[in-house]
Amino acid sequence: MGVLRSTLRAWAEAMAWHYAREIPDYARLDRALLQRDVAVVSYEYLLALEGEAEARVENVALAVGQRRQRQGISLPALLRAYRLWAKDALEALRSEAPGHLAELAPKVAEILDRVSEASARGYQLALEGVLPQGPLTGLAVGLKHAQTIALAPRYLGLPPERMAYHQAPFGPLLFLAAPLAEVEEGLKALARGCAACLWVAEGANLLELQGDLEEALALGHGLDLPPGVYPVRLLWPLAMALESPKGRDRLLRLLAPLGPHPELLGTLEAYLQARLSLKGAARRLGLHPNTVLYRLHRVEELTGLRLQRVEDLCLASMALQVRRLMGGPR
Repeated sequence: MGVLRSTLRAWAEAMAWHYAREIPDYARLDRALLQRDVAVVSYEYLLALEGEAEARVENVALAVGQRRQRQGISLPALLRAYRLWAKDALEALRSEAPGHLAELAPKVAEILDRVSEASARGYQLALEGVLPQGPLTGLAVGLKHAQTIALAPRYLGLPPERMAYHQAPFGPLLFLAAPLAEVEEGLKALARGCAACLWVAEGANLLELQGDLEEALALGHGLDLPPGVYPVRLLWPLAMALESPKGRDRLLRLLAPLGPHPELLGTLEAYLQARLSLKGAARRLGLHPNTVLYRLHRVEELTGLRLQRVEDLCLASMALQVRRLMGGPR
């Protein structure tokens, strides 16, 4: 079965579009969400045929039930999608591994029963909409990496009863009944495993967390940040700057002298992304560290910034973010 991994993944993607063709509820899902979330879930269930994902398949299915309810998928539509999954899985085995069909067909039926039952319970949990009392951690990811939320149960080690899903306009949100310290390492592993940018917030008020996370998705999608876990508070100064036309114009004016020198803008951005490491910026740009240092001196000469000062570094970072969001060239 190991040789079928690539084939199973291709079939999982095909299953996602099969759902859209056959089930109106799925056809209404955002295209990126359908392609990534649904395909990843289908693949997780296919891996369970090999026994690899068997231990976690019910937790994944519970979380799926919560998400589908929040996405407006009816429970009958979800259960019908599972039946289509089983039909497509058997067709894939019949086509690609006929010698394994007799062995694996009963297992397909067993997994169908398990995930259908678990997702129905998850669907009911979402309808109740209750998380245990205590500290909450929220995370958000853009639609481009919607599969990250689908894979969260694999990394976080929390029971589905401590997780609640919400579909926001710019991407899915996941709320965890746990302090950030308890799940932070799992979130970092999740971000690395999915090469995704995760926005996180911690607090006790679900509505406040939701507002902060949705704002982070709206602002952060244009920043092209490297994969990682980012607190939403990093975007608060940017949000304030964008709300003030005067503040926005001042930040853009700060970088205006660099307009004719895109290589200087790129060097400044690489330096900030490398956390003020000359060697890190040089690796990103394919340059010698001395070249990076020379360019940074030119940035200081042209803008008046002093990159040794924390205040000026903050201004430079905000100005670059505003410039990116306002549609300026990289």
